[in-house]
Amino acid sequence: MPRTRKSGEGGLYHDEKRDLWIGVVDVGLNENGGRKQKRVSSRSQSKARDKLRALQAEIDSTGSPLGNKTVAAWSEYWLANICEPKMKPQPFRTYRSYINNWILPAIGRKNLKEVRPSDLRTIYDKMKAKGLSSSSQLKAHNVMSSMFEAARFERLVTANVTKDIHRPKAGKTTRGTLSPDQTLRILQAAASRPDGSKWLVSLYAGIRQGERLGATLDSVDLERGLFTVHWNMVEANYKHGHEGECSAKSAGRCPTKQLVIPDGVEYRVLKGRFVLLPPKSGESRTFPLPQSLLTALEQHMAELSLRPNPYGLLWPDSDGSPIDSRHDQQQWKTLLDDAQVASEGVTTHWARHTAISDFTAAGVPDRTIGEVVGHKSPGVTGNYQHVSSKDAADAMQKLSDRRR
Repeated sequence: MPRTRKSGEGGLYHDEKRDLWIGVVDVGLNENGGRKQKRVSSRSQSKARDKLRALQAEIDSTGSPLGNKTVAAWSEYWLANICEPKMKPQPFRTYRSYINNWILPAIGRKNLKEVRPSDLRTIYDKMKAKGLSSSSQLKAHNVMSSMFEAARFERLVTANVTKDIHRPKAGKTTRGTLSPDQTLRILQAAASRPDGSKWLVSLYAGIRQGERLGATLDSVDLERGLFTVHWNMVEANYKHGHEGECSAKSAGRCPTKQLVIPDGVEYRVLKGRFVLLPPKSGESRTFPLPQSLLTALEQHMAELSLRPNPYGLLWPDSDGSPIDSRHDQQQWKTLLDDAQVASEGVTTHWARHTAISDFTAAGVPDRTIGEVVGHKSPGVTGNYQHVSSKDAADAMQKLSDRRR
């Protein structure tokens, strides 16, 4: 009596007509109750047997064959269905950029299960040859690590190939900061500019660019002398607003386009793609204002009340619209020129770095600096005081005294 082959066991036979060795494995039952089978083939008996064993190993590991999904097909699904719904716009754009520019050109046509550590090294070598830093190589590695880990969860691969290779090491970078003399000249130049108060707050409290552009009128409590970071302004991504094909080449040109907002996140739509999301930490923070900043903000808000401000922003453009990141950078460059400070390579983030550096130079503890600038390191996340505490007030006063 012939032996009944159980699901997952395989058989190997020779097809004389096609001169092929065929390996076959039962993988369960179909919807009609019939056997589902998976086949492999080769003209070589030994190669067919190796393919059969690999297929059996897949079934033993995941419960079903892995299939032949390519890196390109999986990355498209992963970005649209796993990343985009939960990621903030800028990190998502970064993920997509690394995939389109580096990952797909190298391994896009490969099956997920066929990607080897050597393929990843090829990507890093090409990035290095193009002059990209080890930090950029590490970012590419992290993107692939997330992508292959999601593929493992979906049982498209048996293991995450990025775990089998040493991660690129990020090189140490020097944070750009302004000298005390440069900082004083910028503060003096800002005092006579209509947008001066936003640069004063940036240089004293180290708020991020998005936090500056997304600051609202209720951020300032003039009576209590407090500033609260409620929002971070971002330029959201668009997606097509209907099912099926769209004649528009990009989602931004789709007549029924929709903004992509991370699931479960509080938000406010301003204008076009400009959206207010919670700060990077996910929580608002409040810090005290020294008298010089309080006076500047009081004067700014009085002048702001006389012109259009439909979105209630603290530092809107002249017509009341949100200021985009590029315009903000140009305003910063103009301020540097007014202060006779070389502006080449000096981004708005230097204001944040300078505030942190000056706090440190003034002897302010790291925990208190974190309270003000919203920079939570793993070691102190659970030890934060309320940011309007006496320690934070003393820190702001030390910085104010240092800059007289």
